[in-house]
Order: sequence, then C-alpha cells, then structure tokens
Amino acid sequence: MLGDPGILCFQHCDKVVKIFCFDLPDVCALCNGDLQTSELRIPPFRVPYPFTSAKKSPCSVVIKPTKGDFLNAYQNSTDLHIGITDSKGEVYDFDREGLRFNCSHLWNECLPITIISKLDTTWKEYWDYILNAICHQDQWQKEKYEENSHNCYSFVLSFLRALQLRQMKSSLISKTQFCKDFIVPRTKTAAKYIALYRQLQKENVCIQR
Repeated sequence: MLGDPGILCFQHCDKVVKIFCFDLPDVCALCNGDLQTSELRIPPFRVPYPFTSAKKSPCSVVIKPTKGDFLNAYQNSTDLHIGITDSKGEVYDFDREGLRFNCSHLWNECLPITIISKLDTTWKEYWDYILNAICHQDQWQKEKYEENSHNCYSFVLSFLRALQLRQMKSSLISKTQFCKDFIVPRTKTAAKYIALYRQLQKENVCIQR
C-alpha cells in the first residue's frame, strides 16, 4: 500500500497563490521571505488524499486501474476496473476469471464512490442481500466474460439496477451514462491530485494561481 504522500498547501505573501510541497521550505518561493519567522496567510494543511482501502469504504462502488496504481500508473486512457463492496468492505468484482471476492488486499488504493449517503442497519442488510442474490446468478461464471460487452461494469450495473434506486435510474441506462454521472467526476478530482503529486516528484515546490 502506497498511502498518503502528505502533500501540503499554504499561502504566504499572495492571497491568490497557493503553494504546494511535501515539506515546508525555509523561504517563500515567491518573495524569498523567511517562512520560519513570518506569518502565513493560510497555515500549511494537508491536501485530502482521494484514495483509500476498500475495507474503509463499505457499501460503495470502488474503482482502480486494471494494472498498477493511481499515483504512478494512471493516465486518462487507462482502463479502470470496478467492483462493489459489501457492508464489511469486502470487494466483489467480475473479470476474465469470473466472479471474485476475498481479494480486498488488491484494493488498498482505490477510489470509492458513495451511492447512498446515509446507510442505516436496514439498508446495509438490504445492500448485502441484493449483492448476494446477484452473485448467485450464472451470468458471472468466467466462461460468460466478454471484455467489451459483459465485464466488470456489467456486474456493477446489474447490482445497482437491482437496488431499484429511483434517483439512479437515468444513470443506469448504459455504461457510458453511468461513467459520465459517477466515474468521471471522481476521476477528474483524482487526476488533479495525481498531477500535483507527479509535479512535486520533479520539483520541491508547486505554485498555483
């Protein structure tokens, strides 16, 4: 597990400029002022890390690159693998090997997508009940897998449709619509963090207006 690299953000001499770094420098990259003694407009705070382990994201949709991790391997054209977590954070996903579970250790750096904001005990039980029912369908045997037409997204969409959430109905018409409504907004946020991380790998400080 890679974990949060700890990107810091602060403001010093310019109220419209944000400075990012892993470690607070001794002097300001804009004015060369001493950061150890001068007052900061915004004290250093940790930029929220968008990735987490599936175990910490129960009853969610989770996504990760099919190969590698987000911070080092992800590009806009990267294939994403998608799965569902149960109420205990165990991942269920479908690929060329068929339906898989008990593989949450492979999802330590995933991007969670919340489907229902507040889940009480009854909802969690219902979530697990529907997930169990979907998993017992014959269509998730490995012989049925088709890379383009019957894949991990097919499994997730089948589950979400079975939940019969009225507010999601229009988003579940197709994989394309689901990605537009739920996947793209999350990956856009993640992509900004990834770009910032990679820039800081090359430079000690990153300045953004």
